[in-house]
Amino acid sequence: MTTWYLARATGLVALIAFTVSTALGALTSASRSHSSDAQLDHRFLQQMAHRSVAITGLVLLLVHAALIVVDSFVNVTVSSAFIPFTAGYRPFAVGLGTLAVYFLITAAVAGAMRGRMANSSRAAEEWRAVHFLAYIGWALSMGHGILTGTDTGRGWTTAIYAACGLTVAIAVSLRIRSGMLRRSRGLGAARDRLHTRGISS
Repeated sequence: MTTWYLARATGLVALIAFTVSTALGALTSASRSHSSDAQLDHRFLQQMAHRSVAITGLVLLLVHAALIVVDSFVNVTVSSAFIPFTAGYRPFAVGLGTLAVYFLITAAVAGAMRGRMANSSRAAEEWRAVHFLAYIGWALSMGHGILTGTDTGRGWTTAIYAACGLTVAIAVSLRIRSGMLRRSRGLGAARDRLHTRGISS
């Protein structure tokens, strides 16, 4: 039973780490239009924190998965940990966790290879599409934790899940707002150029 408690603890801390990493990633993207030295330094620090917390989350996630497999409280074998929805214990919920691992690892690998993958505008768009899997992985982690946790519904776990959801929701909304403002400024600049050309002609 001690192993189960350790598994739950590492899973929850991993979720918190991925929440922080996801939020930092969204906020870093939201601030990418700024170009002053101070803002660039701040963005660099955000990016380093984003990657460091993501690595911490991945390590905790792998420890969590290993503890679940060796624990006798639940029926999760090595094969069912790798193959989604085949576990003897809450197969759907555990399957969500397996998919979350795959999505998060894929996003982490894409993040580590950003310099090689995003060397052109088209490649950058493709890289962003792959790295977007981190958001899906985070959402699957939330679902996995809520559906598999024996402590789900208690006040402290509800507070953790609510805080994680609110944190990512705020960060993503700020990113979307920043993107809309950049597009609006871009359209305004394009209209100004067309107006200037019309006057000069």
